Amino acid sequence: MKPVFSPRLKEKTAEKWLAKLTSHLLPGEQVWALARTSQVRPSMDGIAVTNARLLGFSGIDADAKGAKVAVDADDIIRYEFVKKYSGPYLIVTTQTQESLVFGLIHADEIEFVCHYVDFLISTGFSAEVRDAIRTHEANTAQQAASAAQAEQNLAARRNSVNIVGSPLKDKGWITIHDHAAPGEVPWFILNNGSAGFLAAFEDRLIIAKVGGMAGFMTGALGGGRVTSFPYTDITNIEYNSGMVNGVLEILTPSYQGTANHDYWRSSNKSRNRATDDPWTLSNCLPLQKMLHSQALPRINELQRKIADAKRPQVIVHHAPQPAPAVAPLAGGLAEELQQIANLHSQGLLDAEEFAAAKRATIAKHSNP
Repeated sequence: MKPVFSPRLKEKTAEKWLAKLTSHLLPGEQVWALARTSQVRPSMDGIAVTNARLLGFSGIDADAKGAKVAVDADDIIRYEFVKKYSGPYLIVTTQTQESLVFGLIHADEIEFVCHYVDFLISTGFSAEVRDAIRTHEANTAQQAASAAQAEQNLAARRNSVNIVGSPLKDKGWITIHDHAAPGEVPWFILNNGSAGFLAAFEDRLIIAKVGGMAGFMTGALGGGRVTSFPYTDITNIEYNSGMVNGVLEILTPSYQGTANHDYWRSSNKSRNRATDDPWTLSNCLPLQKMLHSQALPRINELQRKIADAKRPQVIVHHAPQPAPAVAPLAGGLAEELQQIANLHSQGLLDAEEFAAAKRATIAKHSNP
């Protein structure tokens, strides 16, 4: 049903109102009519009669706030136009004896408003809207339950991840989520807190230095860097240490590790000027010797996964077996067809070959 506009309402204005109200309508709710009104508190300049409710709204902020006053069709006991000093005001009395004011209605539009409000009261709250609301609520509840279950499953999978070092904070998990496929979690995380963390997946690893102190130490306050290393690109994993501290270095064709490994010689330079500072290098994770010792079994497992990823895969293609040839048969058509049927029953001809042989035999005898 196309909405009807009151005589004093311009079509252009009405179309704008409709566009703003759409997102605030109930599931299945449709606007029947629009008319002008006038009220200061709450501010309203329009009323809408739908197949479920009477709405009063402001055309200025209807898209953000929706209706300022609303009443369901089945909740209306009566309505009246009460004349005040400025003119007739539409007042609706509800089942709870509450009086709702829908503003000043111009005398030229009272008949229009009465017609559609009477129609709303006579038809009542649309059954289609009620059904749509129930369906929407059921779908929303199901989606919420599914989302909650997915969160529980993801939390359970996160809890199963082997983490060496301090527990990973929410910022770290968000970083992993942003760099992983849906539902994918790493099998191993090496977390060195403010220095960043390494997360190993089945086919790649990432080194992340994001947010807080980790981002600050990379020279990007409030930001940071995340670098992915496919296993097929990794040439080696090195650990270079001093008495207490060390650096875990991922070597690839892009990061050859040919620079001086005395990383700490740049400790007196700013983060963005120290080109060999392990806090800023994308392929390096500063790591205490004690933490490296704890992670060593997992690092060895990581090395095996890298080796497996580089191992060439041999794919063997089997040539299709040729179809059994049908030797020329002597005798008439019936005898040849019988012999072909015998070959089919013995499994020497499949259904397609059997059908083709029959067609060929019949054609041969039809065209001597």
